[in-house]
Amino acid sequence: MGAPAIASGIATAFDPFDPGQAQDAWPLLAELRRATPVATISGGLRYVTRYAACRAVLRDVESFSNASGFKAPGVEVPPEDRLLGELDPPLHTPVRRVMVTALTPRVVHAAEPFIEDTAAALLDAVPVPGTADLVACFTVALPNRVTVQLLGLPAGDADRLAAWAKELMESEFPATNRTARGEGFAAAFPDFAGYIDEQIERRAAALGDDEPTDVLTRLLSLTVDGEPLPRRQVRALVRNLITGGLTTTSQLLGNLLHALLTMPGLEEAVRDNEAALTQAVDESLRLSPPVLFVPRGCVHDATVAGTAMQAGERLIVGTASANRDEDVFADAATFRADRPNADQHLTFGYGAHVCPGASLARTVARLGVEAFLRRFSPGSVRLTPGYQFENVPTYFECGPRRLPVETGRPG
Repeated sequence: MGAPAIASGIATAFDPFDPGQAQDAWPLLAELRRATPVATISGGLRYVTRYAACRAVLRDVESFSNASGFKAPGVEVPPEDRLLGELDPPLHTPVRRVMVTALTPRVVHAAEPFIEDTAAALLDAVPVPGTADLVACFTVALPNRVTVQLLGLPAGDADRLAAWAKELMESEFPATNRTARGEGFAAAFPDFAGYIDEQIERRAAALGDDEPTDVLTRLLSLTVDGEPLPRRQVRALVRNLITGGLTTTSQLLGNLLHALLTMPGLEEAVRDNEAALTQAVDESLRLSPPVLFVPRGCVHDATVAGTAMQAGERLIVGTASANRDEDVFADAATFRADRPNADQHLTFGYGAHVCPGASLARTVARLGVEAFLRRFSPGSVRLTPGYQFENVPTYFECGPRRLPVETGRPG
C-alpha cells in the first residue's frame, strides 16, 4: 500500500499500526517533516516528525508516559505484564538499572568470543556452492543464541525459543495483547510463557550467596522497596529480552547484510576495516531502523514544538522520520558509510529510556558481518535472481523477511 496523500498538510489517513503503511511511509514522512513538527494522523493520534521534537519528547518522562508501549490505541496491559519499554518511573528505574548492569560494555566484551564462534559455526553450515536464506540460518539464529547464552538458558532450547518469539512478533499480539487463544501473554502463548515460568522457578530454587552473573538471576535478585519483582514481571522482562534479540538485533544484522549485497562499494569499504564497519552499523541503524517509531501517552497538558497537547492524547514519536531529518543529517535519504554523525540517530531511543541492549546489538551486528566477510570471498554471495525486498510483517519493524542467496565463485 502506498503512502496516503496529505490533505492540508495533515496525514489524516496515515495509520502507523498498519504494516502496509508504516513500512512504506518514507515519502509521506519526508513531506510531513517539511510541513510540521507534529502532525495529526489516523484516529486523532499525533505524529512527531522532526529530530529535535522527537528527542524532546523522549527526554521528558514527566509529561509523556510509555505505559501503553506499542499496543494499538485503547489496549491496556496490566503493569506486571509490561515490558521494560512499557514501564514508567519509579519501577522503570531499578528494572532498567539491572538490565544495564547485566549488559555493560564489559559483559558484552566478555561475550565476544562466544558471538564470534557462534557466527562462524552458523556460516560454516551454509553450503558452498549452494543456496540458503540468510535470515533463517543466520540473522535470526545468531542474536537468539547470544540472548539465550546471556540469560543462562539451556543452549539446546535456542531454536524453540526463536520459533515462539517469531510466532509472537508476527501475530496480532504486539498490537492487541491477545490472540485467538486468549488475552495476555500466558493465555495467548501458553507454551512460551510456561517455559519461562519453569526456568524462573528453577533459577529461583538455586539462588545462593554467589554474585549473579546471568540476566535472569540478576532479575530474580533485584528488590524494589525491599521486595523482589513479581514473577510475572520477571517473566515479561525475560520475554522482552528474547523477542528483542529476534527483532532489533536480527533486523539490524539483516539490514546490514542486505546493504552489503545490494550497495556497490560497501563491501569493499568495510572489509578488513573495523572502524568503517562500526560506522556502517550506525548508518544502517539510522537509515533502516529496526524499530520505526515509539508511542507515548500525554500525562498532563504539555507543548511539543509549539503544538499544544492535552492530557490523555497519544503521540507517535517518529524516530525513523527523525533519523532522516535533513536539518541534522545531510543527504539524509542516502546510505553513507562515512557519515560523521551517524551515531546520533534515535533508533535506540534517548534519555531515560534509551535501550540498554544497544551496545550488545551493535556488537552482534559488527561481529556477525565480520564473520560473514571472513567466510565468503568478495562477490561470492549473491541474492537469488528476481529477489525483491519483503519487509517483516510486524508493523513497527523494518527488516528483510528473507535473504535468499546463492554462494559460489565470485561473479
